Amino acid sequence: MDLVTAIRNADPARAAELVAGMDGARRSAELPGLEALRRELIRRDSVRPGWDALLVVGAVCHSTPAGAADWLARGELDSHGAWDRPPLIGLLDGQPAAWQRETGLRLANRRAGRADDWGSGLLFGIAEHLLRRSDTPPPAEPGFVVDWMRDRSSALFRSAVTVLPPDVDLRTRLRADSFTPVLAPLVFEGPTARWFDHFARRDDAERWTPALVALVADGTIDRAPFLARGFARLVRGGAPGELRTYLDLVRALEPGVAELADNRRALLALLDGDSVVAGYALESLMVLEGAGLLGEGELAEAAGVVLARPEKKLVRAQLGWLDRVAAGGRVEVALRAVAGCFGHPDRQVQGQALKVVKRHVRSVEGELLAELRAAALLLDPAHASVAAELLGVEVVLDAWVVVEDRLPEPPRPVAMPVPLATPAEVAEELAAAMAAPDESTAFERVLDGLARHAWQDRTALAAALAPLRPTWEPLHVLARIAAGTAHPEDLPPLLQYRYQYGGVFGSVLAARLHETAHRLAADPVPFLLSTPTWCNGALDGRELVARLARYEELGVRPGPVDFAQALLRTAGDGSEGAEALTSPAGQRLAAWLRGGGLPRRESTVVPPGTASGTVQETAPGTAPGTVQETAPGKASGTVRHRHCEQPAPAADRLDLLAVADGAQVPEPIRLLLGPRREAEEHYWGRAWQIDGRATAILPRHREETAVRLVPRLGDDRLPLLLAENTGPCGPAVHLLLALSCGTESERGRAAAVDALLSFAAQRAVDPGALGRAAGALVRDGAVRPNRLARTLTELAAAGAPRLAWDVLAALLPVLLAAPVPRGAAELLATAVDRARETGARGGIDAVTRVATGGGRSRTVTEAGNLAAVLG
Repeated sequence: MDLVTAIRNADPARAAELVAGMDGARRSAELPGLEALRRELIRRDSVRPGWDALLVVGAVCHSTPAGAADWLARGELDSHGAWDRPPLIGLLDGQPAAWQRETGLRLANRRAGRADDWGSGLLFGIAEHLLRRSDTPPPAEPGFVVDWMRDRSSALFRSAVTVLPPDVDLRTRLRADSFTPVLAPLVFEGPTARWFDHFARRDDAERWTPALVALVADGTIDRAPFLARGFARLVRGGAPGELRTYLDLVRALEPGVAELADNRRALLALLDGDSVVAGYALESLMVLEGAGLLGEGELAEAAGVVLARPEKKLVRAQLGWLDRVAAGGRVEVALRAVAGCFGHPDRQVQGQALKVVKRHVRSVEGELLAELRAAALLLDPAHASVAAELLGVEVVLDAWVVVEDRLPEPPRPVAMPVPLATPAEVAEELAAAMAAPDESTAFERVLDGLARHAWQDRTALAAALAPLRPTWEPLHVLARIAAGTAHPEDLPPLLQYRYQYGGVFGSVLAARLHETAHRLAADPVPFLLSTPTWCNGALDGRELVARLARYEELGVRPGPVDFAQALLRTAGDGSEGAEALTSPAGQRLAAWLRGGGLPRRESTVVPPGTASGTVQETAPGTAPGTVQETAPGKASGTVRHRHCEQPAPAADRLDLLAVADGAQVPEPIRLLLGPRREAEEHYWGRAWQIDGRATAILPRHREETAVRLVPRLGDDRLPLLLAENTGPCGPAVHLLLALSCGTESERGRAAAVDALLSFAAQRAVDPGALGRAAGALVRDGAVRPNRLARTLTELAAAGAPRLAWDVLAALLPVLLAAPVPRGAAELLATAVDRARETGARGGIDAVTRVATGGGRSRTVTEAGNLAAVLG
C-alpha cells in the first residue's frame, strides 16, 4: 500500500509508518500525489477521515518550514481532528527542533494576520505544540492573542497534548500557562473583546476581567504599561460593544489619581469618542481637577469638546462641572467655556448655560463680559428676556424669510447592463454577487448568465467557474449545478436556514433558485424570461414578448415561477404585439398586458389592538392614512403592530400568472399576492429577513410592496430602493417612510432622508399622510420621538425644510392628543426651528392647548415657543 492510498483509506498508522521510513528526498517526491489527494478530498465538500493524516503527513513531507506552514494554513483542512494523538503526533515530534520552531512561529504569525478568529482552533493547537516542543516562547503578536484567549477561555475543549491543568477556573489556568506573561499584556492590542466573557455567561470564574486584574495584582502583568495600553486602546476607537468591554477592564483596575494624571492626554482624547467612554473620561478629569492636577488650558479643552457633543446628559454634566469650577474661584475660564453653549441647538441646554452665567456674572467685567454679550447673540429668541437682564444685550429674531425646498431631480430608470457575454464574465459577476448577496442587479445577471451559458456551452462554463473556491453560498452552489459538479438537491438545505429566503419575498427568491437549479441540470433554457430591463426590477413588455416568441421558436417550455415573476415585473396596454404569440403562455401574457398588468388595490390601515380579522375601511373623501374601523370579524387575538392590508387580486387576473390552462399559480407567488393573514399563517414560526432584492419583485407596485414590508423593514436601504420603483403611494408607503424616519442607525436615517427627498421630487409623498402616520407610530411606541426629530432636522438641512414642517404640522395634532407621550418636547423643539425657517404662520389648536394648559415641563415650554412663532 502506498502513502496516498493509506491516507485515502483513512489508515493513519500505516501512513505514519510509511513516512517514518522515508528520507527527505522520498518525502518531497510524495508531495505531488498528496496535492492531488488534497484537491480530491476538497471536492467532496465534507470532512473525511483521511484529512487528519493528510494534514500532518503533508506538513512533514515539506523539508522547509515555509512550505510546511503554507500547507497547514491554507484553510480547507481546518477542522477538529486526531493530529494530536499517536501515531500522527509522533511525526511532528520527530521533526528537527529548528523545523518545529520556525514552522510554529510562521503559523503563529499567519494566525495573527487573520481577520476571522472563528474556526476549529486546530492551527493554533499545532502552532502551540510546535513552539512548546522546541522550547520557543510565543511571538508577541497582538493577533495571536485572539487564538490564545479563545483556547484558554474554556476548560472543555483541550488538546490531547495540552500542558494546562484540567477542570480549573480561568485564573488558575492562566497562572499555570507559560504563555501568559507574554500574551496577557497584549489583550488590549488585538480584536479580543468577544472572548472576554464568551464562555462565562453563567460562571464568573471564567471571566477574563477579574482574572486579568488578579494577574496585575500579583505582578504577572506590569501595571503601568498595561493601564497605558488600555487607555490607548480606548483612544483608537471601535465598535461600542468592544470599547465598553475594554472600558470595564480599565475601570476594574481602579486607576489612582497619579495614574489618571499620567494618562491625561488619553482622557482628553476620549471625550470625543463613544458616549459611555466619554462619560468615564469626563468623570476622571473631574477627579484630576478636584485634586488640582488639571490646568486651565486642559479644562478649557475638555469643555470645548464636551459642550459640542449631542448627548445632553454629557453636556449637562460638563455645565455642572463648570459651575463648580466657577464657584471655586476660576470664574473666567469657566464662563468663557459656558459661553460656547449659547449656540447649542438645544434650547434647554442654552437655558442651563444661562443659569450658570446668572450665578457668577456679577464679578465679570471687561473683555470677558464683551465675549459673553457677543456669544449671547446666538441664543434662541426664547431666552431674549433673560439675556437682556443678565448681559444687557437684545436677542432679536431675523425678519421672516420664506425658504423654498431644494429638491433633487426625480430618479430616472437605469438600464440593466447587457447580458454576460462569456463564461469568464459569469465567473466575475458571480464573485461580485457573492460579495454583495443582497444586491438585485448582480443576482439577476448571474441567474441569467448561468442559464445562457449552460445552454450554449456547459463545458466552457465549468472551466471558467473551476478556479472559484467552493463555498456554500446559494448562488455558488447554483453555479456548480450549472457546471455539473453539484446536484439540484444540494440547494434546498442551504436555503432552509438562510433567513433571506424566508417570508413572502424570500420564498419567491428561493422558488426562483429551485426552479433555475432544476432547469440548469435537466432542462436548460437559452435565457430567463424574468431578467429585468431596468435595475429597479421592471421588465419592458415588448422585451418579454420577444423573449417568449424566441421560446416558441425553439420549443422551450417556460418555467412556472420564471413566467409568473416576469409578468409581475411587466405592465402594458395591449400594444406590445403579444397577440401574435401562439403558446398558452403567450396567450396568457397577451391577456395580462391588455389588462395593464397587476391590478391596483386599495390599502387599509390596521392599528395595534385591533382584533385579528377586523376589516379596516377608508371612507371616500377621508384624508389618506385615516382609519375607520368596522365591526371585528372572527379573531383569535389582537394585532400587535400597525400595518396595512390589501384584498387579493381578482381570481381571473391571478390565474393569468399560471404558465398554462389548468396549471397552478406557484405557491410563493400566490402567498405573496394573497391576504396577509394567509401568508402569516403559512410562514408562522419561520425566521425571515428582508434584503434589497425584495423591491425588485413588484417593481411597478410600490404600495403593494410596502404592504408586505410594514412593520418589519429589514434593510435600511429599502425606502430608497422603493423610491426608485413606480406606482402610487398609499397608506403603506407612508407608514414605511414614517418607520424608516425612526430608525436607530445613522445609516438608516440618512437613507430615510434620501428616500423622502426622492419621493418629494416625484411628487409622490403626501406630507399630511406621512405626518399622521408618524404621529400614530409615536403614540404606538413604534417610533421614538427623538429619532424622528433628528431625521426631520436632517431632512431640513438636506434642502427640504418646508417638507419637514408640513410633516410636523400634520404630526403634532396626533402627537399632542391626551395623554401626551414622553419625548413630545423633542418634536416640538424641531417644529419651532422649522416654523421659523419656513416662515410658517397660523396656530395649531393642539399646540395652543398644551401651551396654555399649565405646567413647567419642557413640553409646555416648547409648545409655548411654537405658539408664539406661529402667531
